[in-house]
Amino acid sequence: MNTARSRALATQEDAIQNNIAQIEEAKMRPTAIQAMAQRLNLSPAKLQETLRATVFKGANDSEFAALIVVANEYKLNPLTKEIYAFAAKGGGIVPLVSIDGWVRIMNEHPQFDGIEFEDIVDEKGKLYAIESIIWRKDRSRPIKVTEYLDECKRNTDPWNKSPNRMLRHRALIQGARYAFGFSGIYADDEVEIQIIGDPVEARNVTPPTRAQMIDQDTGEIIDTVTADNPNAAEGRADADHGDQHDGSEEPHAAIVAELIERAAGAGTIIDLKAVEKDWQKHMEALPDGENARIDAAVSVRREHLEGK
Repeated sequence: MNTARSRALATQEDAIQNNIAQIEEAKMRPTAIQAMAQRLNLSPAKLQETLRATVFKGANDSEFAALIVVANEYKLNPLTKEIYAFAAKGGGIVPLVSIDGWVRIMNEHPQFDGIEFEDIVDEKGKLYAIESIIWRKDRSRPIKVTEYLDECKRNTDPWNKSPNRMLRHRALIQGARYAFGFSGIYADDEVEIQIIGDPVEARNVTPPTRAQMIDQDTGEIIDTVTADNPNAAEGRADADHGDQHDGSEEPHAAIVAELIERAAGAGTIIDLKAVEKDWQKHMEALPDGENARIDAAVSVRREHLEGK
């Protein structure tokens, strides 16, 4: 009787000690945000504050945690916009990865052993497909994926102006998925067409920065109000003096400032398209000078993004 009781008590004590050990181990194990903070050399509190105010703004606690886990899984840096948070139609957050992010996760995969592209042209020499050829160190044969221009091309500025480059990007991304099984992330021009279910009307939840930009060649600050449009300053002067606005300067000023800042902070062409879409809603109500300011900011940012 005493022996049985002693054994039961010993078993209970072992279970308690095991639970205590698991709890202590969990305390020692870094959380997802702590792991990312360590990787980016920031404090967890500062990193969380920054992400919630910038690239992951608008995500609830569960969505924020999921985005952190995805970013950690692929060792992506949200602060350099390798991964974004997009709000999907119907709710939820879509992890959106830029081409720089895709290149990073492919190059950092331990089995990656090189990539080549094969342009496929028709009888007239016109490109109609690109094949990506990816080698893995643990495979004897490469993985080949072909992407066709007529299936991928979309009516957007990047596709219209640089279809070959965009198709190469698509071939790289799809090849990387097949070769390494990357899943749960999307490219910056796929959001509207590849989410499971109905097409997604994605909106960028990255907040705007300032209405000034840094010239990528000179390092100088560009005033987007006057940089490319001599009429923009005139429009600003009219606004400052309240001419022809019938007492509505402040609403106009707020709308214009927001659109210019969002254009200046656009990280992708998709971001810029969202700005233009919102601009269209207000264009008729805005004075010509204010529209000129927005147009200048959008044009400067588009040239920078398309030149990447």
